[in-house]
Amino acid sequence: MRRALRNAILIALVVGIVTHLQDSTPQESLMSALFTLVIVLPALWLSYGLTQKMLAPSDEQKPSDS
Repeated sequence: MRRALRNAILIALVVGIVTHLQDSTPQESLMSALFTLVIVLPALWLSYGLTQKMLAPSDEQKPSDS
């Protein structure tokens, strides 16, 4: 969750800065950054979670000693 939060905050900051550089009002820039955070955070969290589940070895794939 930390990695997803960190990356989502970085992406939201970049979006906010780019929006601000395009002569938007500070309110528009802040709203764009917050909207990006709300959309990207769950997407990254789910993506990282599913990736970890796929990479974790399951009990069925382990060779048995018997």
